[in-house]
Amino acid sequence: MTLTTPMKIILALLVIALIAVGFWLLDWQHKHTELAGIKQQRADLEAKLEQNKELVKALPVLTREKADLEEKLRTVVQTDLVAEQPELFVANYIKQIEAVVLEQRVRMGDPTFDIINIQPGALTASSPAGAAPEEGAEGADATPDALKSFPTRVFNMSMRGRYATLIDFLYQLGALRLERLVTIDKIALSPADKNLTGGSPTLSITIPITAYMRQGG
Repeated sequence: MTLTTPMKIILALLVIALIAVGFWLLDWQHKHTELAGIKQQRADLEAKLEQNKELVKALPVLTREKADLEEKLRTVVQTDLVAEQPELFVANYIKQIEAVVLEQRVRMGDPTFDIINIQPGALTASSPAGAAPEEGAEGADATPDALKSFPTRVFNMSMRGRYATLIDFLYQLGALRLERLVTIDKIALSPADKNLTGGSPTLSITIPITAYMRQGG
């Protein structure tokens, strides 16, 4: 079949039209996908903006609550706890921690719960409440203003005991059973007896405890 000139022209126009439509569809699909992504980003940013607005509204309330809690904390450490001399800090802490551990051992029925080693760290100097932290001082920003005027020591402790006893022991520290405020940043646990099968295993516990010296009112 021989194509006439008009047919060739029409066929050429059809091919050109198909190519144009194909390019248009591909370009439109790309732009449509890009536009959908932009709309989703805008929706996410608007949702985040609303969340930030709510946080800004709640900031004065949270600031007041923080100030109230720090005041209560200051009252506890300055009024409810008896002051001690710096030279008695280590002796008092060791006496208190041994008494608490012994009580835990009896109350929890865990004869394995014991202190293996205590290494007292250096006494840190107090800093004025609200003072700017020294450059490079680790964890300075996390210390509440109510506690910055209290000297501290880090007691690196190695212990043994069962997991449940340790958890209850931490609750007791939080309840001021040491008659002083303490903070704990990390705890390392490992099996003390790898051959033990069945029952609650005895753990080796490494726990650095930051103890605050009692200064009273």
